Amino acid sequence: MFTLDDIIKKMLNLGVDEKLAYSLIDEYKKVKITQFLSDYKRCIAHAARFSELVLALIKGQKTEQSVNLDRIYFDRFYREIRSYSKSSAEDEILTLAIPDVARSIYTLRSKKDVIHFKTIDPNFVDSIYCVTACDWILVQLALLFLKIEGKEAYELTNSVLRKKIPLIEEFEDGSLQVLHKNLKKRDEILLILYYCYPRRVRNSELQKAVRTNVSVYLPELEHEKIIHRTKEGNKLTQLGIKYVEEQLLPIIFKDVSRH
Repeated sequence: MFTLDDIIKKMLNLGVDEKLAYSLIDEYKKVKITQFLSDYKRCIAHAARFSELVLALIKGQKTEQSVNLDRIYFDRFYREIRSYSKSSAEDEILTLAIPDVARSIYTLRSKKDVIHFKTIDPNFVDSIYCVTACDWILVQLALLFLKIEGKEAYELTNSVLRKKIPLIEEFEDGSLQVLHKNLKKRDEILLILYYCYPRRVRNSELQKAVRTNVSVYLPELEHEKIIHRTKEGNKLTQLGIKYVEEQLLPIIFKDVSRH
């Protein structure tokens, strides 16, 4: 199965800066993860950063010069890339279509919610577009820039466009269930707390969700300063949020993307 890790390897083989290659795929993963966790505002922010890195990638490869990732000037890069000569349909997609889609994502991140829906969160609507746009950009880069073909192209397209990350299911009675298999019980607890953040989750609710005696795990998690406990329930600390986002979710995403 052709995976996101394979994309990184191909970029490195083509001489792409290591930090750029890993950062690009990391931001893409965060776009997918935050969307499926219903964190729409952060999804849009990660999509915008992904778009910046895409322009850095195209500019770097076209000019054969490294780009400082801390100094990506989106509008300047966008205008420069669109001015590059175009000798083929592939060049037009790489230097016109992809930058235009990237710019549309960046614009959504920068807009000030000038349109207000009474019943629909505008961030939700925008995030749907951003995820789809990032999917399209990644596939186009793989096809045109990395030049993958045949079976690999088919596998990547299906994986990117169809893959979802089922983490938590909430039922009509309000009960929750972790859907990912083979997780440690303590990690299931942390996923539930992350899903419910910032509200506190009662021990009884946690116990029903993970189907184990949570009192065995909660004292240790509190000792590690990953959770905070009161008589009202349990809540992730900032350290706990960092652990879930940087350690737990990437492992889950990587595992799911292999199937």
